[in-house]
Amino acid sequence: MAAFGDHDARSVQQRGIRLAEEAIETAQACGCDPAMLHRLIDHIYAKPVGELAQELGGLGVTLLALAEAAGLGADEAERREVQRVLAKPLAHFAARNAAKKAAGFHTSAATDPADR
Repeated sequence: MAAFGDHDARSVQQRGIRLAEEAIETAQACGCDPAMLHRLIDHIYAKPVGELAQELGGLGVTLLALAEAAGLGADEAERREVQRVLAKPLAHFAARNAAKKAAGFHTSAATDPADR
């Protein structure tokens, strides 16, 4: 909350946007075709909305499967990333968050179910 502010730290929609960003960056690092990812978004959004807890479980299982396929340890990758993030000043993340907001990747309290 110190880096992002209360809304951005607690907003389910905003956290979802950040999760999608990390997932897309991961797909990019895996060599995935961006055109296929665009089609995938349309395919997913044409289906009924899933239940968040179940989708989070699927995300975790898929993350572990990707790490295994890549010969990486998901726990070790997470540990290293947490250390890397904690070593940076809060101002670094506040500036990045402000840039993302300026680029239009921000939800408002009015549209976030968690804020109603």
